[in-house]
Amino acid sequence: MTTLEEWNRTVKPHLDFIAAGAEMAARHARMLPVRGDWRSLSQDELEATRKVLETALAKIIAAEVHYETTPVEQSRAA
Repeated sequence: MTTLEEWNRTVKPHLDFIAAGAEMAARHARMLPVRGDWRSLSQDELEATRKVLETALAKIIAAEVHYETTPVEQSRAA
């Protein structure tokens, strides 16, 4: 099991970069005045990234469902 410290060190930086990259892609897409009538490499990369993120989101949703069905720890009476 990954500790919060390990998570913050090994996983969180990547998630932060993904979030920053997604914001940058969205901002630049909004700034495009026109697009060509051909498929671009950028479109291919956005599609591939979307598929990866959809898979990740499905796994997160499944993890949330599992977590919500985990029994709640009962506090001990003093």
